Amino acid sequence: MSPRGLSERIGFLRARIAAIEARDGAAPPRAPEAGAGFLDALFAARGGLAEIFPARPPDAPAAGAFALAMALRARAGRGGGALVFIVEDLSAREFGLPYGRGLAAAGADLTRFALIRSRRPRETLWAMEEALKSPACAAVVAESFVTPRLYDLSASRRLLLAARRGGALGLLAPQGAEAARFSSAAELRVEIAAAPPPGQSARPPLSPMAPFQWRLRALKARAGLLGEIDPAQWRDILFDTDKAAFRHAFTERFPAEAGDRPALASPQRRRA
Repeated sequence: MSPRGLSERIGFLRARIAAIEARDGAAPPRAPEAGAGFLDALFAARGGLAEIFPARPPDAPAAGAFALAMALRARAGRGGGALVFIVEDLSAREFGLPYGRGLAAAGADLTRFALIRSRRPRETLWAMEEALKSPACAAVVAESFVTPRLYDLSASRRLLLAARRGGALGLLAPQGAEAARFSSAAELRVEIAAAPPPGQSARPPLSPMAPFQWRLRALKARAGLLGEIDPAQWRDILFDTDKAAFRHAFTERFPAEAGDRPALASPQRRRA
């Protein structure tokens, strides 16, 4: 881990310990240290364009779920609005379509949710641009097997201008291509890998109660933001569906007592 990433994690842990102590009445709260609130700053985009890349091809569903979480956060920050989810035919065949009950469990308002099917990447980009122009949209998510040749600086610039015009957040989740191959005008680019819930080393069975958790690293961000974080560092983060907010995936639980140890030390050992 780089010195900058290590310093950021130490700062976050100090702020987290202070928050726990304040909650338990052990100490007054302390102000968060530098780097502790980078998640809020990183995902504060509104009326902008972000790219969500999977770290590996099998991580594409995780990247799509992360894009949905960002869309829900954007909608909550705006106080309402419609969510538009665009899925190409190839993506639907490979990874399936969004599940209605899962969307509702994640906090999506299905009465304000539109699912659009497109046949090819060019149609996906066109539909995304048109949806972003609408002031009724809070966020537009597009899963696409788009190529760097089609999604270039010019195409991304059109999406960014449409997002700023309509005030919605555009979230493009490219599938089947590495992030390094793309050059775009997006204000944020992150790479997402699937991560198991805390305390589990293997991926658990699918469950409607499973938390939204990912491993993330920011590859590109708005000017000045990446000076506070290490773009090469992976972070474990969670999405709180009740508060529609991201947080670090550090547990606040203490380790359980060992079952093979006595509850109290023997009198001889106490006297010693």
